[in-house]
Amino acid sequence: MADWAVGGPYLIAYMVFSVVVFVMEFYLDVRQYRKNCTKEVPPELKYVGVECNKEEFLKTQDYQKDKRLFGFVKDPLGFAWAVFNLFYTGPALWHFSSSLFEKGDYFEYKCTLCWLFLQGWVDKPLSSAFSLYSSFVLEEKHGFNKMTLGLWISDLAKSELLSYFFGGLLIPLLIWVVNSTGERFYLYAWGTCQTLIFAFMWIYPNVIQPMFNKFEELKDEELRKKICNLAAEHNFPLTKLFQVDGSKRSSHSNAYFFGFWKFKRIVLFDTLLKDKDDEDTKKGTDEDKKEEDKKESTTPKEKLYSHSEILAVLCHELGHWKFNHTTMMLVISSAHIFILFYLFGQVMYSGESSQAIVRQFGYAETKSVMVSLTIFMMMFEPTEKILQLLMTLLTRRNEFQADGFAVSCGRARPLVTGLKTLSKANKGDLNPDPWYSWYHHSHPPLVERLKPIMDAAKKEK
Repeated sequence: MADWAVGGPYLIAYMVFSVVVFVMEFYLDVRQYRKNCTKEVPPELKYVGVECNKEEFLKTQDYQKDKRLFGFVKDPLGFAWAVFNLFYTGPALWHFSSSLFEKGDYFEYKCTLCWLFLQGWVDKPLSSAFSLYSSFVLEEKHGFNKMTLGLWISDLAKSELLSYFFGGLLIPLLIWVVNSTGERFYLYAWGTCQTLIFAFMWIYPNVIQPMFNKFEELKDEELRKKICNLAAEHNFPLTKLFQVDGSKRSSHSNAYFFGFWKFKRIVLFDTLLKDKDDEDTKKGTDEDKKEEDKKESTTPKEKLYSHSEILAVLCHELGHWKFNHTTMMLVISSAHIFILFYLFGQVMYSGESSQAIVRQFGYAETKSVMVSLTIFMMMFEPTEKILQLLMTLLTRRNEFQADGFAVSCGRARPLVTGLKTLSKANKGDLNPDPWYSWYHHSHPPLVERLKPIMDAAKKEK
């Protein structure tokens, strides 16, 4: 143990910051929990036109409250485990990995991959327990989970294999770039990361996602024509329109765009396309279901989301494209990565002072790219927290701007009803604490979001 004792001013400073952040975030969780314990429907819901009876409100409150209670267990346990990893598991696994391989060619590569592999599996029991509880207890209790245990195991196995494949390729590449390109390695590391980001923007939706979900052409021909007309109206270069079987894992709804330049694609979760009475028939008796079957042949089923509501939500997404929000985020991300690598070089490759930092975190005389990068990212966390908050505020601003675009296109009314339906179906928080929301919510909750839409709609008139 004496060879890799943990302790020193840098480590103490990191721990003090971590404890302060944990206490602050726990306090915000407590504030939100108190809001989720209230029984009376907030009057501001009525002000923004949300008609929510007490029974619906309490169901939403119960879901949000259960998520907070789960967090009260998960977060302290996760924090305690992270501290244990910091003081013991991380450095112990590194020194154990080092003992498995002889010094020589490719030592750093083999030792680093072994260290990261062991760390992943040491963390796996706790993370898996949280995931299982979240899916099969919390989400199941509130009617959202559609995943089977077999599917959960399959997803875990696929995710692990993908992480081994890409980690086994990309981590050695990063080590090689840093060790082989001299003092200005940060330029080459940044360029490598940028290339990989663009590559994964194509690989993830086209190769990885289809391993987990089934993508097929949108079956609703009428809706397809309307979406194509919407895209043409705004010169959006739509090339393909998919629906994805999100319902095999969860009943939560979503829609998103992806693709480069003139090759944009839209994906709708099949939960957006389901019938309005799907949930009702699940709760009904066998006689009710037989009666529904008789009516089915003569009465067309009403959809949970109308076409006009789906188009309004997609018009919001078009707003992100129209205002170049994705490009803006890519530029910010690129600058962020460049600054990180530059500072990494300045802090962790400055001679004896850098090695002293490595010693304080328990890695003795180790000279490893990934160990140094891990320690640097921990020390950078105070700045990173501030940047994350600024990015949250920027994303909120972008969401309001995209809503404004949908309103300017004459879709205020269906956007409002669509957002209400989405919130109700997903049991979105109807009673957010302002401090919690400001800190955590990159997408404003319903109450905060509807008022600007309604105000903008009045101005449009």
